[in-house]
Amino acid sequence: MYVPVYFQILSDDIATLQQKHTETLTKLTETKRRFLDLSHRVLKVISKQEVKRKGGCSIQPDEEDLRIQLESNLAALNAPTQFKGRLNELVAQLRLQQQMIGNPLDVRYSMEKSIQSDLKQHLEKQQEGLMHLTDVIRSDCEDLKLIQQGLEEPTPRR
Repeated sequence: MYVPVYFQILSDDIATLQQKHTETLTKLTETKRRFLDLSHRVLKVISKQEVKRKGGCSIQPDEEDLRIQLESNLAALNAPTQFKGRLNELVAQLRLQQQMIGNPLDVRYSMEKSIQSDLKQHLEKQQEGLMHLTDVIRSDCEDLKLIQQGLEEPTPRR
């Protein structure tokens, strides 16, 4: 006689706990999102402070290493023969595998116009980004040359 009542109480408790668990997970997700937003805001503020603090200072060795790394990445991106050779090698391997399986590889394919336009926009944005990065690096190189010339010129003594 008490067993069904006990099961009903347990069932109600389980339902309540499941509801609280769901609410807690929702709050946790929202808190994580807010934490990420606040972290991003703090990072922006810190980076702006760092830029103001470093204004007028000479470039640090680690910054110079980073500049060299960026220039080498840009040079690698501007050397398409390296990637074309690798791509040709992969296509040849793919064709060989297809011949061994017995399915000839059909190089032709079709793409929906919307996907094609999205891809085109994405590639244009990437190209614009790379051109901007190139301009920034060139401008920084010119600034570095001016700084180097200024350091090499003898200063008049008073």
